Parts: sequence; structure tokens; C-alpha cells
Amino acid sequence: MAMAQRGSLSLKSLERTTLREQCLVALRSAITSGQLSAGEHLVETELSEAFGVSRGTLREALRRLEQEGLVVAGPRGRLSVRTVSLEEVTDIYRVRASLEALAARTLSEDAERQDKVAKLKKAAERLHQSEGDLQAQVEADLAFHRLLCELTDNQALISTWSNLEGPIRMTFMHAGTELALRNMSADRHMTIVDAIMTGDTRQAENVVIEHMDEAVRRLHDAFATLDKAASNAD
Repeated sequence: MAMAQRGSLSLKSLERTTLREQCLVALRSAITSGQLSAGEHLVETELSEAFGVSRGTLREALRRLEQEGLVVAGPRGRLSVRTVSLEEVTDIYRVRASLEALAARTLSEDAERQDKVAKLKKAAERLHQSEGDLQAQVEADLAFHRLLCELTDNQALISTWSNLEGPIRMTFMHAGTELALRNMSADRHMTIVDAIMTGDTRQAENVVIEHMDEAVRRLHDAFATLDKAASNAD
């Protein structure tokens, strides 16, 4: 009887965890895609009803999103979707460029890098396979860049990059669908893979830096377009 009770409790815990993870993924997707817009206040009663979960489960997912930097607490603890400024976007991509250039350099120095390059190629192929599906492509893009860092086995590098993942997601939302998809094209990422395969460390670093610089230039244009539209509306 005691064993049966323990088994039941274990299953309930598993079901709750699965539901929380599903809620977390759905919320993260809604923010990244812009369904929940930057600055929007998050009303627990509305969201728990929309996702079909308890408010307790929803709160757990929201706490995780707050830790990731997608959600922020305002006055009286009210949660809202984080907004990022152009300056923050620029800073995020500068740090990314440094981290991922180091990763590219490290991998290009590896005399036995063929297997790692093969894994990166597969990750780039997933970007191609997900073309046209914004959310799938966002996940494939993040997976590629996360893998680039993970393949170095540099735990400090991996940890630092992981802390940026939430803010990186916010830049996708501000970019808009068309620009986000252009920045996440498979061809742009295969250029990084090819540079690493050459073993030329400087080329590998420079390709990553240019990859990030181009993304920032496009994001600057997107912010300028938003500012112009806002001014015209006024």
C-alpha cells in the first residue's frame, strides 16, 4: 500500500512538472513571437484560463521566465513582458560576438574538429528545414549558437552564453518576423561552419563577428522604422 502511494505521488509530481514545462514553452513562444508584446502586463487569471492551467502552475512558469530575463517585475510585483532598448540590443550582440568568436576560434584550433563541424552542419540544416516557421526557426537558431559554445567544453563560456539566451529571445521579438527570419537563414550559419572547418582561427573569428555585426545593423534599421512609425502615429 505504501509503495502504491509513493508511486501515485511520483506520477502526480511528474504530471505537474510536465504541465509546467508545457506552460513555460507556450509562454516563451508567445513572447518570442510577439503574441505577448513588449511591456504588456501579464494577468494571471487571463493567462491561466488561456493555457488551461492552475494559477500555481502559471506562477512557476512565470518565475522561470523572470529568471531568464523575458519577464520583469514592476511596482507591487506586477509582471510584464520585458522591453529592450537599442542600446541593450547592441550590448547583447557585442557580448555574443566576443563569446561566439572565442568558440569559433577554439573549434577551429581543434585538430580533430571534423565530428564537431558535422554536428554544426546538422544544426544549420535544421534552420533550413524550419524555414517559414518563426518559432521553429527561433529554436533552431538558438540551438545552433548554443551548440557552437557547448562544443568547446568551456564551461565558463557556455554558462555566460546561457545567461544571455532570454535577452537574445527578446531581440527576435523586436526585430519583427521578416527581419528575424532573414537573420536566421541557414546560409548565414553555414558560413560560420565553413570558416571553422578551414582551421583558420582569424577567419573563423571574423566570420562570427561579421555575422553579429550584420544582425545589429539590421536591428538598428528595424528600431528606426518603429520609431518613425510611432512619430507618424503621433
